[in-house]
Amino acid sequence: MKPRDLHTIHNLIVTNYTIVQQPSGSYLHKFTPATTATVYQFEGASTPRVVDGKHYNIGFRPDRNGLNIVDTAFISEISEVDPAISHAVAQKVSAENYAIEKVNNDRRVTPKGKVTGYYWGKKYAWRVFGLAISQNAFDEYLKEIGHPTVPCTTYEPDKPFGNTQSIAYAEEGLEGAMKNLITLATKKGSYYTSPLYSKKFAIKGINAITDKKA
Repeated sequence: MKPRDLHTIHNLIVTNYTIVQQPSGSYLHKFTPATTATVYQFEGASTPRVVDGKHYNIGFRPDRNGLNIVDTAFISEISEVDPAISHAVAQKVSAENYAIEKVNNDRRVTPKGKVTGYYWGKKYAWRVFGLAISQNAFDEYLKEIGHPTVPCTTYEPDKPFGNTQSIAYAEEGLEGAMKNLITLATKKGSYYTSPLYSKKFAIKGINAITDKKA
């Protein structure tokens, strides 16, 4: 599982990759995405770790100086992704965290009105059922297929106003919905498409699977 303190950028196209020897004898690797001027860097041996023009999922930590320090254990080339394996790993990660996610869901998500069955707040539903894809893709996909929802109040202790109005997903059918999406996914360039979902989406490499949104 990917450490929670790492940030993640998905489908980064490497450009401007340089390797420069440092006075210490190590080599400083730097690159930027194709779409922004943000610099990502790490120190290591002289052997290249990425290739200009290829697509990667990257794990990194911002340091106190504002530098984005890449953790080389979490560089995953997108062409290496196997959707079935990614989904299986995501399920394993979610199973390991299921108890704490359910406790948080029970404490922080309150469905409105009378409901039948169990309902998950959006964030917790994604963490338990959808980690192989981004949270945004998970929410948009469930909206398109008309997965059952109810209005809810969600308590967010880290936000200044605490309670927010949102929706919660019926637990019944969530696992099957994700399985169907992944099973029918077809590679189109750097992304995937599915007859169940109108938009292109990324399936994470196993090293990029995390319950952090970004």
